[in-house]
Amino acid sequence: MYDPAHPFGKKRYDRAIIDQVSCTGCGYCTMFCVMDCILLQPDGFYTVDLDRCIGCRSCKVNCPFEAVIILPPKEDA
Repeated sequence: MYDPAHPFGKKRYDRAIIDQVSCTGCGYCTMFCVMDCILLQPDGFYTVDLDRCIGCRSCKVNCPFEAVIILPPKEDA
């Protein structure tokens, strides 16, 4: 059944986050992000725009420092 809240189905992964301790600022994650949702902040750290992230894992696979973490989907309450 079609759910307007999830027009492409529920995401397998809820979101990607970047571990600021492991991140070196190389920018590889941004080069491979298909949704262009990883942003360089003024403080020099990268963050993920959670509204645009589709959980495709491209950033995680291409991060040479394993600084991208994919969180499991939240359970509906």
